[in-house]
Amino acid sequence: MELRPERDVHPARDVYACPEQGGNRKVKTIGQAINSRAAAGLLVPVLAGVTGTARAAAGGAGHGDPFAGILLELALLILAAMVGRWAAGRLGQPSVLGELLIGVLIGNVLYAAGGPLAILIMHADLAGNIVRGVWDSGLSVAEVARGFMTPGQLQAGSAGAAVLAVLTGEGAPRYLLMSYGLWVFSNLGVILLLFMVGLESRVEEMLQVGYRALAVAVVGIAIPFALGYGASRLFLPAREPAVDLFVGATLAATSVGITARVFKDLGRTRTREARLILGAAVIDDILGLIILAVVTGIVTRGALEWGEVARITLVSGLFFGLLVGLGGRFMPMLTGFAARIERQHLTLLFPLFVAFMVAWAANRIGLATIVGAFAAGLIVNEEHFAAHRGADPVPIRILAPLEALFAPVFFILMGMQVNLAAFLDPDTLGLAAALVVVATLGKAIAGMVAGPGVDRLSVGIGMVPRGEVGLIFVSIGKGLGVVSGQVFSAVVIMVIVTTLITPLGLRWSLGRRKRES
Repeated sequence: MELRPERDVHPARDVYACPEQGGNRKVKTIGQAINSRAAAGLLVPVLAGVTGTARAAAGGAGHGDPFAGILLELALLILAAMVGRWAAGRLGQPSVLGELLIGVLIGNVLYAAGGPLAILIMHADLAGNIVRGVWDSGLSVAEVARGFMTPGQLQAGSAGAAVLAVLTGEGAPRYLLMSYGLWVFSNLGVILLLFMVGLESRVEEMLQVGYRALAVAVVGIAIPFALGYGASRLFLPAREPAVDLFVGATLAATSVGITARVFKDLGRTRTREARLILGAAVIDDILGLIILAVVTGIVTRGALEWGEVARITLVSGLFFGLLVGLGGRFMPMLTGFAARIERQHLTLLFPLFVAFMVAWAANRIGLATIVGAFAAGLIVNEEHFAAHRGADPVPIRILAPLEALFAPVFFILMGMQVNLAAFLDPDTLGLAAALVVVATLGKAIAGMVAGPGVDRLSVGIGMVPRGEVGLIFVSIGKGLGVVSGQVFSAVVIMVIVTTLITPLGLRWSLGRRKRES
């Protein structure tokens, strides 16, 4: 969802390749360089460390600091992110893809080795249901598990049996604490990520791009949603309609950071195609998050009621409208008040206060916290800080290191929840292939309404990648217990494929256009 073509939206999440003397390349990731031999060797301590950390933490003495295990896990995940970003940079791919794939690798290796923490992460929805059941009922873990799982789901070798063994084992409290700690860091990362996207977006830009961008965004939301819903109904006929809604919402979302990077690399950021795509992305962000809010509200209430759909849509629209309208009027005054009591770190603390408060408020009215985080970014402007001497006027520059620290945790944990064994199932592969086709086709059709005077094929291809947005959407569905492991894995494959094909397709399309002209 990155929105500015002149530079990457998230500077701390970018991967820059710089030519050195002698023809070698130096790749910088998360603030420091990793050479190729060192990066290859770093996989060994990552895998070995994550394998042994949870066991050591759980088996340690009772007087040990329970937070120490979380710190070590966080350190190893950061190391894994560095390796994944390095590998992605060497292959010319976006850093988020490297983080996701390194998570898939680590998660499946540790899961195959019987790592307790990997088991809890892989089956986070199942473990969460059991823990909530224990908390609400006061029953034992085994009693709760037997209450909502069949004997077949608890037989030896099943996911239920693996989770139950971890939760009834000696180190269960520490494993739960460690997994919960990583979950907190992961959610903090995605909130910061959406807040940064909001900071890079401007409502004025959305109004300036005109009806063409609006048409591309609306069609690019509606058609992929309908196609995704239909594909889910076709391949998952026995599932609840809520699953189809989440699959459709995931396909509706767009992440054009990859597209922006390709335009930048080709020196085409000032073209009409680039401006149109990036302008449509602003509208796409808001419409996509409203769809997410509507779908989440329907799922949590258990029924598809058009009155409820209208209510949630109205609430979402009012939330954005009032926040943007009133925020632009009162934010300068609030920033000035904050500057009186904290000037040195104003640009760090006050935007975080706004982000967390608005995210909390969004949750209170039934919207997702990431909706609030994105909306908060829309009302925080650099101009609010420029008037206060001693404060850095650029919040993005101050907040980028925080986002670079925590956002990779989210994507690695998403990768760790992808069970490669699910791809032995023909239904999963069929669903993944169908999602790739409809995801690509839906956005390509959106490019056709861009109007004359632009390369409509390039516009359509530029809207194809789902990236981090699709992962965020499907992770919310998985957290609600709606999206199964099979559907989750299929969606992740769709995200990976659309992320890979967009740079290749866009370079071909723009090159074709240049040759024809």
